[in-house]
Amino acid sequence: MILKFNIFSILIFFQFAYAAQENFIENSFRSPIGIPIILSGDFGELRSNHFHTGLDIKTNGKPNYRMYAIEDGYVSRINISHWGYGKAIYVDHPNGYTSVYGHLNKFPEKIEKIIRAYQYERKTESITIQLDSLTIPVKKSEIIAYSGNTGGSYGPHLYFEIRETKTEKPVNPLLFNFKVPDHKPPLIRNVKFYPFNGATINNECKPKVFKIIKKESGFQLKTEAIVNVSGVFGVGIDAIDFFDNSYNKCGVYSVEMYFDDVLRFKQLMKKLDFSTNRDINIHKDFADFRNKKLNIHKSFIHPKNALEIYDTTLGNGLIQIADTLIHEVKYIVKDFAGNNSIIIIKVSKEKFNTSCNSISSQDWLSDNNENNFQKETFKLIVPENTLYDSVPFDYSWENNKLNLINRDVPLKQKFVLSLKLGHQVDSLFSKTFVAEITSTAKIVNRKGDFDSGWVTTSLKSFGQYTLMVDTSAPKIQQINFIENNPVSNQLTFKVTDDLSGLQHYNVWIDDKWVLSNYSFRNNRLVVPFDKYSSVKSGLHECKVEARDERNNISELNFKFTKK
Repeated sequence: MILKFNIFSILIFFQFAYAAQENFIENSFRSPIGIPIILSGDFGELRSNHFHTGLDIKTNGKPNYRMYAIEDGYVSRINISHWGYGKAIYVDHPNGYTSVYGHLNKFPEKIEKIIRAYQYERKTESITIQLDSLTIPVKKSEIIAYSGNTGGSYGPHLYFEIRETKTEKPVNPLLFNFKVPDHKPPLIRNVKFYPFNGATINNECKPKVFKIIKKESGFQLKTEAIVNVSGVFGVGIDAIDFFDNSYNKCGVYSVEMYFDDVLRFKQLMKKLDFSTNRDINIHKDFADFRNKKLNIHKSFIHPKNALEIYDTTLGNGLIQIADTLIHEVKYIVKDFAGNNSIIIIKVSKEKFNTSCNSISSQDWLSDNNENNFQKETFKLIVPENTLYDSVPFDYSWENNKLNLINRDVPLKQKFVLSLKLGHQVDSLFSKTFVAEITSTAKIVNRKGDFDSGWVTTSLKSFGQYTLMVDTSAPKIQQINFIENNPVSNQLTFKVTDDLSGLQHYNVWIDDKWVLSNYSFRNNRLVVPFDKYSSVKSGLHECKVEARDERNNISELNFKFTKK
């Protein structure tokens, strides 16, 4: 009996190992970092307007860990930006994949000197360099960068991504067999039922969220024993995952939804496409993600959803119950390591039909046609296929603010808004911009061009908008600078702008442009005195110029002595 059990266990082990191996892409990649990989973010994780397309690898809260080429290849692209990946490097490999390293701090000399030459030639910090296979070849395990906290990063870490070189489609890096310990199954927090075409959920004509609790026996609904439905309905599941040695919420790898043990929906986070990544907004529950921080994956496919993460041979995932029997909706949610969580929800047909009246509205925004609205104070152009569904057009105008109330409606592309100028004089036209007032009362410059009394801009979300005028130039303040005291390593300035935002900055020393590095995170502008700047010892004249988005310019001129 013991022998039989051991043989059975071995067979099961090898079956599992073989199934796991099928997941992996054959390669000889090494880890991009020299310390154990601990993740704070994974591939396919739900983010604002996009899926996360790589891994966020922790660096113990510190910068300057060595980054290694995961395989032989060559540096094909370098991007230096204040946003997104920050300082990033791309390495093309012979096997058809490109590795991407983001939020970096600095590079070894053979790479740094090319970056600096490019920056000095174009007199700008932000650059993109495309390189051929001969300029910067690299070997496997060669140091190609040092980790940092640049761009849209909220703490020191490495952003690591793998793409198909030819298509530039990002592929889940875990498919390449990087060792990331994970013994924790996904956590299921909620399920949500969605009625269609006049259907109801528990006698209500609107979607309904059901809280999930975890007991020793598994996951189950917190309150209702049975969910009553009528007509056509869909289901969504709020699920997150955790890796070993990390408290960060990550995304799940696969979701399967069964109806009476028949697979009706499946999604798998193997590969994404940047051209369709914004369709995350119809994949997830857009409003609940924004307002309640729920990670609800809808288990039904909208006709305009072009994501390639679904098994479309199963249909669109919508369900309708024709009889009065009790049925089961079962979810199996897995992480990449194969840990799974299961929940079974009993459903039955409503005994009594509730009448669901359609929404009446004077104005509608069509999903299939271009929408043009012109009022006395604003004009709106919503191009064809900007919306996923037709929606009532609800708006208000109060205190010179336009409130496009459909804030929780996801958009597939941008729309055009024009706001009419009031009594601004001619000289202020160029200083006027469209400002978004967020739900937290933050003012965000959405720019805009003036033409014939209107300021026009393109926007990617509904919300509250108004016109604002910026006539104040940025402020430049010297940091740790004492007149007549020699300077050794760098000059540091605090550069701020109180409205439209800093757009350009330049520093000249003795009438020669020198590289300066700006951080929007702390408003610091730093001029490094290294071998690339060629600032020698002695007395120098310095000019700092800062310009905001509405072209208000300020200057600071002073003399300093370099040690």
